[in-house]
Amino acid sequence: MRGMSDRRARQVAIVAAVAVIVASVAYANAAGVSTGGIASMLLVAGSFLITGFLAWAQRPANRMGRLMVGLAFCLLLTAFAQPVWPIVVPFGLLSFSLANVLLGYLILAYPSGELRSNANRALIVLTFVLGGGPRFVRLLTQDPRAMGLGFDNPYLLFHDPAFAATMATLPYVLDIVLLMAFVGFVVARWVHASGPTRRTLSPVLIPTLVLLLILLGDAITIVIEVPANVREFFDNAQLLARTAIPIGFLLGILRTQIARSAIAALVVELGATPTPGKLRDALAHALVDPTLTVAYRAPGGATFIDAEGRPVNLPGEDSGRAVTMLERDGTPLAAIIHDPALLVDPGLVAAVASALRLAVENERLQVQVESQLDEVRASRARIVAAGDIERKRVERDLHDGAQQRLVSLTLALRLVRTKMGDDGDAGVRLSLEQASDEAKAALSELRELARGIHPQILTEAGLAAAIDSLADRAPVDVSVKVGPGRYSAAVEGAAYFAVSEALANVAKYAQANHVLVQAQWADGALSIEVSDDGVGGADPGSGSGLRGLSDRLAAIDGTIEVISPNGGGTRVMAHIPTVAPVLQPA
Repeated sequence: MRGMSDRRARQVAIVAAVAVIVASVAYANAAGVSTGGIASMLLVAGSFLITGFLAWAQRPANRMGRLMVGLAFCLLLTAFAQPVWPIVVPFGLLSFSLANVLLGYLILAYPSGELRSNANRALIVLTFVLGGGPRFVRLLTQDPRAMGLGFDNPYLLFHDPAFAATMATLPYVLDIVLLMAFVGFVVARWVHASGPTRRTLSPVLIPTLVLLLILLGDAITIVIEVPANVREFFDNAQLLARTAIPIGFLLGILRTQIARSAIAALVVELGATPTPGKLRDALAHALVDPTLTVAYRAPGGATFIDAEGRPVNLPGEDSGRAVTMLERDGTPLAAIIHDPALLVDPGLVAAVASALRLAVENERLQVQVESQLDEVRASRARIVAAGDIERKRVERDLHDGAQQRLVSLTLALRLVRTKMGDDGDAGVRLSLEQASDEAKAALSELRELARGIHPQILTEAGLAAAIDSLADRAPVDVSVKVGPGRYSAAVEGAAYFAVSEALANVAKYAQANHVLVQAQWADGALSIEVSDDGVGGADPGSGSGLRGLSDRLAAIDGTIEVISPNGGGTRVMAHIPTVAPVLQPA
């Protein structure tokens, strides 16, 4: 609704501006104003009018645009101070006074559109009273007939020539006082401004200071009556300076637009480098405020800390610093401590705050995801460890239980066969021999099964001995090069089963004559490689063995790679991050 009303107000103002321009030009032309004078009036008023409408559209919440449009109207209506119709001269004088008031307001209120102190407000009131009042009084004392102008003043009340002479000069004397006051305010503001504030003020305050000095010089030349060419110089300089002020406003608007366009780049930069230090640097660059600080909400508390974890006290209202708070669901996340000049464009600060909020949220979510990922990794490692423990238990139970029973059964059968001797029943002897052979075969299979579940040699003697055992049982020729030392149970188990699975695949599919198994620790990791001279063409994704092995390795941050060109053999390479092996005494 607010946007619609502003748009309609601008449309009405544009129509009114066209009407005022036509009326003012027609009245000035009737008053005998030169073409150059009319052009100068249109140039100055038009500059404020165009810039005002642009500022109004870009920053509808900031009154600077509307003030500039109002100033342009007043500058145009000043033409009615010419006595074509003497009855409307007070209207022209009122427009002149309001134009001075609005120009002063723009100077003091730039760029926020709000007067910052009671002294500013008092100066604006004095501008209207001292700048306009004496001119209205002068109107009551001027006798155009006595001045040879050939028309009557309908507002003539005082016929005292001495008083009229005094009132003819007094407005310019008071103008000098007011202009010196404005110069003092502008200089003081510049001196006390911070770096970012000066960059914001410079496009307008510099031409404004030049205009004030020119107006001051012009008023002095009127009071002391200097030659006409000096007055002409000040008139021309005044025209240029008045035109430069709206251009300065336009530069400020363009600067804001450029700054807002940098927000997209800021979002990309924050997304690419979301560390606290990078956040501060990116924001300081985007807002052109090297003093900017980002304070983060301390975990579990109401205090704030900086990127290094040091406590940060948020500045108060009279500290000369501004604070923009970032919140999520009413809870503070962080605070941007910056120069108050940046609050001139709340939309810019809000956009930057949104970008920072997005970065902080992304960082928070990333921390949560990393935490969850760490928990998943830890959970997977616990599952693998629990599986290994269970494998060891099953292997131990088989070794201590079923294997021992089968050994005892084998010995009992041998004992019975021995006691029977050669004179016993031949059928019984044959049955005993077959039962003994079956018991031996079951024992052998059970031992092989136990080694597949978890080899006891791996637990007792370590990785090198366990891989040697695998090589001895392999149906192809296997060479083993394994470095000395013991690793953690998880690392040794993963490495052993990687070699076991690779040798099993060689036996099933490779048609190889020779296999080389290597395992060495270097640069913080155990590297295992199983290479054969077989037919190659192995597909890591076609079987469940390597996929399961990949999952097992991933549980301890390990990786596996298979290189198997057709006809070029197969290389299975595993990489397991781990500490250096513990060397055992010889």
